[in-house]
Amino acid sequence: MNRCIAWFNNLSLYKKILTVFLLAMLGLLVTFLISIKILTSRYNEELYQTNANALTHVTTYVESEMQMVETISENLIGDPVIQNNLGFLSENPYSNRRSLARRDIYQQLYSYIYRSSYIKSINIILADGTNVCMGSSDEILKFNVKELDQKTELLKGRALWSPGQKPGPDTVCARQVRKLKYLSLKKLGELYITVDMDQMIKDGLSNSGTLEENSNFILMSGDQRIYPEEPFHNEYCLELIADHKKSESSYTISNLNGNKEFIISGHVPYAGWDYLYFRDYDPLFYRIQLISMQILLFTFCIIAGTALCVNIIFRHIFRHLDYLIEKIQCFGSGELPACSVKCYDYENRRDEIGQLHRSFDEMTQSVKVLRDENYDKQLLVRDSTIKMLQQQINPHFLYNTLDTINWMAQSYGAEDISVMVRSLGNLFRASIADQKDIIPLSEELKVLDNYIRIQQIRFKDRLYYELKTPEDITGILVPKLCIQPLVENALKHAMEDTDEMCCIHVNIIEMEHDYQIKVTNTGSRFETDLLKKIENKEITPQGSGVGLININSRLKLIYGEEYGLKFNNEEGKAVVTLSIPKKQEV
Repeated sequence: MNRCIAWFNNLSLYKKILTVFLLAMLGLLVTFLISIKILTSRYNEELYQTNANALTHVTTYVESEMQMVETISENLIGDPVIQNNLGFLSENPYSNRRSLARRDIYQQLYSYIYRSSYIKSINIILADGTNVCMGSSDEILKFNVKELDQKTELLKGRALWSPGQKPGPDTVCARQVRKLKYLSLKKLGELYITVDMDQMIKDGLSNSGTLEENSNFILMSGDQRIYPEEPFHNEYCLELIADHKKSESSYTISNLNGNKEFIISGHVPYAGWDYLYFRDYDPLFYRIQLISMQILLFTFCIIAGTALCVNIIFRHIFRHLDYLIEKIQCFGSGELPACSVKCYDYENRRDEIGQLHRSFDEMTQSVKVLRDENYDKQLLVRDSTIKMLQQQINPHFLYNTLDTINWMAQSYGAEDISVMVRSLGNLFRASIADQKDIIPLSEELKVLDNYIRIQQIRFKDRLYYELKTPEDITGILVPKLCIQPLVENALKHAMEDTDEMCCIHVNIIEMEHDYQIKVTNTGSRFETDLLKKIENKEITPQGSGVGLININSRLKLIYGEEYGLKFNNEEGKAVVTLSIPKKQEV
């Protein structure tokens, strides 16, 4: 399953949609096949109903004719002439009038034999074994008379239908003839009416109107075949009858001798017989197959035509996506796309493809502009680097000059000049040599110390400076040159325009989550909302004011918006507070 999903995910969008479409068409084809199967089953049901109704007509016809023969037998055994003569023959076995009595019986049977067109002969077997026969006397030889006598004895005058000893066209209706006079019910003889069952079934089949003439109709009495005379898959017929009794299945379709047979099984309740009807299914099956193949061929043509049209449409749609992919690949490799891709205008297309192409073209144009600007900047950086390399001699020349001045001041005993020169050199080295933006607090304080030395020589007793720090400052990191500009700003505003003394206090306080660096000075005050006024350009910063804005921006960029500079006034003193976090990401 995972392999199938991975295989599907790796397909192109065109193949994915085409695969989904083909699966949908396959589902449609399967639906058609199931529909054909259902229609075939429904057709078989209709075929069964039609033939079953016709077979019901046949069995009804056969039952009605058998009932007519049975009615004739009832009238015959109750006929007074036959009763009297049979009684005389039974009571007078040695009378000379026996031949006259037999003649009267024979003449009376003549009127009964033509009451049904299916009666072939009427036999009355007397107690002495003699036979009075109307028709062919050989017909009775087809039946086991002795066995029939035993069965009719148990029925006590009721009729019994029985096939011959061998399958054939004839069936017999047998019953005892009993004496009705004084209701003595004495046995006078056995009545056997031989019926042409073959002709009776043929007439029933022909009168049904829907059954085919070349079909096979099998009539069974238990395991014995009644009709037809010639065998037709006897063992299979017995299996079908047994299955019908167990499952009550109405019909089945079997392959016999290479031919498909539509077989209907049923029961004749009047006589207790079973029947099987075999109809050649090949013509019907051929028509069903032909219709099925036509439907399948038509469905296949529709699916193939639809798939071809969809493929053409998909190719037309995805061609523009291929153009976009080619444009992306060419843009990534720096090559120009083909003319067919480059020259197609998507400005007037309002679909998603047109939007994608326009957006990509706009993006590539923006990227080109940025790339050109970046290239120009790189050229400027390169030129600046060259200029910086060219001017690297200037700081070294400056350091050498300051060292020479320091040496000369020491040789002349001018200690103040020597201190100022050394401090100035250290300041230059700190601001130029080290390129790191975040430095230890100790290094920042060294820069501040050098700056204060110079200013103390300059202002002498007018400047008072005090520094307070935590005991351990080894782990504290601060942005480079963030404290010295604050002290410089304090000196500028406190001492430039006055001769009074200035006190500057630098206090580094450890808080819970951060460090606060406070620079307090006397002799000046901050305006309210100084930073907002500078940002809103209400005040134009000059000199060290620009440095304060830069420090505040650097702190926010490095540590976030919650950090920066804060300006306030406390007890007549100007206070600027710088905060940095204790935990800092490298």
